Amino acid sequence: MKSIQCNRYRLILFICCGGCLSGAGQPLLTNRTMVTIHDVAQRAGVSPVTVSRVINGVANVNPETRARVERAIRELGYLPNRAARSLRVRQTHTLALLVPDITNAFWTTVARGVEDAAQTRGYSVLLCNTDENPQKQSSYLEAVLQQRVDGVILAPCDNDPSRLAALQIHQTPAVLIDRRVNDWDGDWVISDSLGGARALVEHLLRLGRQSIAVVTGPRGASTSEDR
Repeated sequence: MKSIQCNRYRLILFICCGGCLSGAGQPLLTNRTMVTIHDVAQRAGVSPVTVSRVINGVANVNPETRARVERAIRELGYLPNRAARSLRVRQTHTLALLVPDITNAFWTTVARGVEDAAQTRGYSVLLCNTDENPQKQSSYLEAVLQQRVDGVILAPCDNDPSRLAALQIHQTPAVLIDRRVNDWDGDWVISDSLGGARALVEHLLRLGRQSIAVVTGPRGASTSEDR
């Protein structure tokens, strides 16, 4: 043991060879192994099938038995293998959100709304920044589809429908947001950029303005073309 004086506080550093030792000279921490559903079943005195029913929220489990299983889960720190379950039920409870740039306040608000809505329904969200780069968008789409996400929410980089072909090939539900894509046979959520731009110009004309400049978004995006 080495003691180091630091101002009014004393830092005690314990250096133990082979790990920290108990009073009996035995390691306090041993090599930890993954807790399995069988360990939980043994601790709770039930079958692994019963543990599985509790984890999956099946109704026909005796309340006392359920409480015993839940206590065993807490005591052992058991974490269900969601990946294995996803393979069985073909559902990951994960959504992918692809936006141009999360540092843009507009997309920050969108991302927060998506996350809040997803969380209340038991879904997690994978966030990807495409930086208006078609290659990066394609790379992220491939990655999230390999993760078997349950759905994709995408602000497309441009109007090229071929970039979204993977979604149709894998039959992954998808919604486009803020921007349209030519020949997209699916759902989208967009604002009225055309009507909004017209209203702004008409307002300026009524004020007597004649030289009007417009700053739009990236070239190729439907919102930019509409404005």
